[in-house]
Parts: sequence; C-alpha cells; structure tokens
Amino acid sequence: RFTAEFDFRTYDAEGVILYAESLDNTAWILLALRDGKIEIQFKNEFGTKVTSGGKAINDGLWHIISVEELEHSISVKIAKEAVMSINSPGTLFKQSQGFLETKVYIAGLPRKVGNALVKQINPRLDGCIRAWNLMNQGHSGVKEVIQEKQSKHCLVAVGRGSFYPGTGMAAFQINYDNLDNAEDWLINVTMTIRPSTDTGVMFALVSNETVPLALSVVDSNSSDSQKITVTIGNITVAHLESKKLCTPRKVQVGLLVTKQELELSVDSHTDRSNSEHLSILHQAMMANVVTYLGGVPDVPLGSTPVTAFYNGCMEVKVNNRQLDLDEAISKHNDIRSHSCPLIMQ
Repeated sequence: RFTAEFDFRTYDAEGVILYAESLDNTAWILLALRDGKIEIQFKNEFGTKVTSGGKAINDGLWHIISVEELEHSISVKIAKEAVMSINSPGTLFKQSQGFLETKVYIAGLPRKVGNALVKQINPRLDGCIRAWNLMNQGHSGVKEVIQEKQSKHCLVAVGRGSFYPGTGMAAFQINYDNLDNAEDWLINVTMTIRPSTDTGVMFALVSNETVPLALSVVDSNSSDSQKITVTIGNITVAHLESKKLCTPRKVQVGLLVTKQELELSVDSHTDRSNSEHLSILHQAMMANVVTYLGGVPDVPLGSTPVTAFYNGCMEVKVNNRQLDLDEAISKHNDIRSHSCPLIMQ
C-alpha cells in the first residue's frame, strides 16, 4: 500500500507537496497545502474524495508528515499524531504481479492532471523536505535526483520573503488603471529589500522593447553607501543614497508615480520629481506594460541603464497588494518564492 513520510518546512500557504498516480493513470493521490493546512485528494475505482485538517503548518518550522494507506482508510499524521483519517473503499493503487508501482511527482503536477483534480489548486510550492521515506524504501530514487541540482538543496536557515539568486526574474500582468478615470493610472510600490550584490533591477515596467520605468539598486562607487535609482527609459529621474545595503539589515523602499509626479523614498529619505519624462511613461501606461521583478528581459542596448539581475531578498507590494511569486505569469526556477536565507550573525 501507499506510504510516505518526511520532514517538511515552508512559509508557503498553498501548493502541491507530492502527487502519486498508478501507471495507467486511473488512480491517484494528492498531498498538498491550502491556507497552510494539509489537504488530501484522491481518486480510485470507487470515486473521488477531498478533505483537509489539522493546524496550519506554514510557519517555517520543521514538521514530520506521514501519509499511510490502511485497509479501509488513508491516515495523515503530523508529528506522529493523527490529524485525518479518510475512509477509502478498496485499495488506492492496484498491485501488478505482487508489486505496487506508482509514479511520484514532488512539488508539482504533471501537466495533464490539473483539470482532473477534485478541487483546483495552485501547484507551485516553495518548501523544504528532508528525511524521505517513500513506500518504505527510504530516500531511494529521490536522493539521486536532488543531489545533482544545487537549486533543489535546502537552505540551512530561512525566514519569510522571496530570494532572487541573481540569475532570473519574475513577470506579472498588473492593471494600474484608475477605474474612475480611463486616462488616469497609479503606480504605488512598497518593498522590503536586503540585497546581496551592489547592482540590480528590482522592479521594472516593460513595453515591447522599451523600459518606461525601472527601480534599481546601483553601486555608488563609495565603500559605505549605494544608490537606489528610478529611470524612465535611459534617463535617471530620481535617486537616493543609502548606507551600505549589502548587510543583514532590511531597507524599506517606496515608489509612488502618477502622470504628474514621481516620489521615491528609502527608509525616511524622499526624492520627488515632476520630470517632463513622465509623459513618456504616460504613453506606455496608455498601451500595455508587463511588470518584472528582479530584472528585465532582453531589451536593446541603451534602453535602460541597469540590466543586471537583482540578487538578494525582496518582498513587494503593488497598489497595496502583496505580490505572490507563485502567481507570476513566468518565474525563473531558481527564485525561491517564500523563503529567504537568514544571515547567521
């Protein structure tokens, strides 16, 4: 019968932990998180079921999770204590010649499965799993896959936030229109950053092959400070110096832009601009812009002064909405959506 046990740690509230299916795809079981709580969905020849229970476990602490198929039920335990027992007529997976063979997917779903689920879920999960024991065979099969991929290795200590490794970016489709006035728009970005390198694009709007707005951290050629800059095209319209950013401290950055004015704030300092270049941004906002976090796509040389990817931790709110990287229209695989390495003091 199907069994799985492992230690699990995450700050993510929703996503697939593991999905197992029979070789002929007629039976499957899904172990996932929703609102931070364990959810089980399964299908066999007798029908489908979905249930959830227990406390929220997306608290960044290690939890021992086990799922075990018993004779007439599926048992789920957290820290060896039962939190769910789901009645299951018949076996989950049929044996073939005395063996039980399944395909197991970790932290995601095979493409064809999404619509077959009993209850739809965003499958992307950022978490960490250790002490694997699948089908009472220990970490056999899992270890070989993970050892070869550095990006799949667990961080020793993590905190809340998203981590950008300096190798890619995430893209969002965000509507900045003012619903009361079609000619009006508002860009209100607030972020908490902890950079690890001195130069990189944190937030950008891209329209075709132009970059009508970018917010970047830039090396200031000074040993004890760096600059936060705002550019429209290749023109810097606002900038502020900050004490050296590549330290354990977190820095608050704000950017508020309307078609009349632009305001940049870093910690308690502010720089305002009503640059004539805002008309260039206004034209782009009247068309179509894609929002990028952590970098810009390939654009012609000279489109924007900074093209380096951001490296470090960053949490971003746009127009009072916390952006969840699991909801991005595209995201580089190495970006960790809900975990940031802690700096050991």
